[in-house]
Formats: sequence, structure tokens, C-alpha cells
Amino acid sequence: MLRVIGRHLKQGFQLKSVERSENRVRIDLEFQSPDGRDRLHEVKSARELTDVHKIQAALYWDGDGNHEVVLSNGSTDIVLPREYLEKVHREAEATTAFLRDFPDEATIAFRPNPAVCRYCGNDRCPFLQRNDQFQSSPVGG
Repeated sequence: MLRVIGRHLKQGFQLKSVERSENRVRIDLEFQSPDGRDRLHEVKSARELTDVHKIQAALYWDGDGNHEVVLSNGSTDIVLPREYLEKVHREAEATTAFLRDFPDEATIAFRPNPAVCRYCGNDRCPFLQRNDQFQSSPVGG
């Protein structure tokens, strides 16, 4: 996190907040650019930034076009395009609606991604054990 802060301060950004909670998410870093635009950062310690990391960062966006959402690690900053942010939010809303409106179907149709949940790749996962009793298969497969 310190490398990300240092890199942005050198570029003229002002640090506004560190690990601020807002709308059920914890925003790792918030900067203000030299032109006054807010920049929200999801900071990862991983050397390689993955698609899962991008989705997590995209969930920072609240539909307001007045700030950027950035995924960062010690060496890289990826500014997520607005089109990507909109796509992730549409998919998140559809998933939330499915889970809320069809909980029984969701129990047998949905398998968590092992890249997101550290428990899904082993026999101790109670969610997968419940799914297996229904002989389900992963969504899309």
C-alpha cells in the first residue's frame, strides 16, 4: 500500500483517506487528482492482478461518473473503464436478484469460484457438500 501511496503522491495526487468504509465496502485508498477528480483504489499484495481482483475493485463504483476506480499493487495501476464498471454492476445486480428471488434454485445452480473462496477447493466446504447432494454441476458447465 505504501508503494501505491508514494507513486501517487509523486504524480501530484492528494491522499484523502485510507481504508474508509462506505456502502458496505472498505475502500483501501482514496486520492484526489491534480484536476480535482476522486480516485478510489483496491490495493492487492499479489504480484499479478487477476480478473477476480478487477471485479472486486469494480464493486467500489457507485454509478457516479465523478470518480475513477483503480486496481493497484506494488508496481501497477489499472484504471478500470466505465464500460467495465457498468458491466460488472449489471451482472452483480442480476446475481443478487437471482439469489434473493430464487434461493432454492440458487442453492443447486451456483458454485462459488475457487479463486474467490479459499474453502471451495476442498471437502470441508459445507456449501459444496449441500450442492453435491443435489448432483449439481457448475454454472455454465
